[in-house]
Amino acid sequence: MDYSIDYVRKHLPPEDPPLERVPRDVVNEIARWRDVIKDGDVELTARATRWTYAVFAELDLGRFLFERDFPLFWPSVALPSSPFEAVSFGLFDEKSEAAGLGIIIDVPGMRDRRFEIVDYLLFPRLNNQKFPLAIRYSELDLHVAHPQGATSACWAKCNRNSSVWGVLTAGHAVSTRPGGSVPMVTGGSASVARTYYQPVDAAFVKTAAPTGATYQLGVLSFPAMTMTVTVHCQGGSTTRTIVDVTTNCGVTHTRKIGIRFCIDRPASPGDSGALVTVANGDAVGIYTGDMKVPGPPPGVRGHAQNFEQAVYALDVTPYL
Repeated sequence: MDYSIDYVRKHLPPEDPPLERVPRDVVNEIARWRDVIKDGDVELTARATRWTYAVFAELDLGRFLFERDFPLFWPSVALPSSPFEAVSFGLFDEKSEAAGLGIIIDVPGMRDRRFEIVDYLLFPRLNNQKFPLAIRYSELDLHVAHPQGATSACWAKCNRNSSVWGVLTAGHAVSTRPGGSVPMVTGGSASVARTYYQPVDAAFVKTAAPTGATYQLGVLSFPAMTMTVTVHCQGGSTTRTIVDVTTNCGVTHTRKIGIRFCIDRPASPGDSGALVTVANGDAVGIYTGDMKVPGPPPGVRGHAQNFEQAVYALDVTPYL
């Protein structure tokens, strides 16, 4: 999708949400990174993060009003058991969807539909701010043809047995059965120690321990639109921007629901499993593939698994 800071400034509310409505963990994390992350418009990114998680918190509490009667059973669409369990909040693609930002429910693609604003949600405790609620008919194209085509995100040590080392990668890139063989690019094979694909698209592949020095990898908990990230692909690192995220408020430490975010442009086939970091080096995601909206004109985003959920699900500590 086409992305610009000006586009965000145009559609993001110009004032912060009431600070007491922003989860305390989010406030603390912003305070931690705002003096470290110097790329882009830091104040805009901080405001976007506050709005993102204030909206998620109000959705979780049911503190919102539908502008019109929202159909709980939208024609031909299977929604999650709770309509806001797996929604995302972020930017719409102006060319393939609509101008603006809002709350998005991704559902499987349909021949005659691709994006519809079905209602508007009013948040009385967030300065009466109103956001559109959209259905996005999309298709996830996972970026791997076979395990050898995947990418390792980082080293990891098992929390259950400190002598067991391995690497993290995308869950769809390897066998879904523990003990399954994983051919390695360097020759030979490793084995799957743990995987939670689906819905958590991550796997811990057991290998020999690293021979060089390692250090524990920091983790960013609350990604949000406008954050600049680096995708560490096999062919070299590439810069992208986060455009929408699903909530991790209260659900990061679960394996039931996969938490993901989208970036403005995809990477390349074979980059599944690549580490996604923010400017200070903290890990934020594991790259997994494309999120496609049919055209014309077509819309394509990159897709990533939330990193914090991945290391929790796999019960590992990440290292570089």
